[in-house]
Amino acid sequence: MAPVDLRYMQVTFTVEEGAHLPGISLTNDFLKVEYLTKIGYDGKGMHAIIQLEYEDPKVLNKPQGAYEIIRILEQSSTTALCEIIATGPLVKAFSTIEHAWWVPPTYVHQTGMLITIRGTKDALKNTRRVLSEIVGDNFKMKLGGESLYNPEFIDLLPKRQRLVLHKAIELGYYDRPRGCTQRHIADSLDIKQATVSEHLQSAEATIIHAFTTEV
Repeated sequence: MAPVDLRYMQVTFTVEEGAHLPGISLTNDFLKVEYLTKIGYDGKGMHAIIQLEYEDPKVLNKPQGAYEIIRILEQSSTTALCEIIATGPLVKAFSTIEHAWWVPPTYVHQTGMLITIRGTKDALKNTRRVLSEIVGDNFKMKLGGESLYNPEFIDLLPKRQRLVLHKAIELGYYDRPRGCTQRHIADSLDIKQATVSEHLQSAEATIIHAFTTEV
C-alpha cells in the first residue's frame, strides 16, 4: 500500500502584515514564542506546550490576548516551558481543518511569525483558503513534499550543526531571496563565518544524503 501523500506548507508574515493578530502582539513582551506540540482542543481553544524567551520573567504574569498559561512546567531567568490554551483566530480556524497540523518550527519572534503545517494536499489547499480569509494576501507561502526541518533528518546532525542550521533558518538564509548572509549568522552566534559555512555545508550534505537514501 502506498504511503499517504503528506506535504509541508510554511507561512510567514511580518509584524506589520500580521498586526491585527493577537499572536503578533507577543513580540512586545517576548523575544520568541515557540510552539512545540499540541495536546488537544476543547471549547476554549488549543491546549499546547510552548517555550517562551524573554528578558524579564515578570512578563509571564502579564495577560495575553493570544493565550492563557495553564501551568509553568519549567522556568529559568530567560526561558519558560509552559502549558497553555491558545485562543487566537488562527488557532480557531485550524481547529476546523481536518488532516492538517501545526508542526515545528512554528514561532513568533521579533520580526514576525512563521507557521509550519503538515497535511494532505487537499487539507493544505483548505488551509491556504482559511489563511486568506484571516490575513488576506499579507503572507508568504512555501510548499514542499518534505521539509528541511523534519526531525528524522535534524536528529542526524551534531548539536553544533543543529544550532547553526536553526539560526540560519530563523534568519531567513534559506528563503528566496535570502534574508541574511553567512556573516549575519556568524555575528548572531559570535562565531567565525568560515565555521558557519563549514557547519551548513556538512548539515546540508547529511540531510540530502538521508533524504535520497530514504527515497
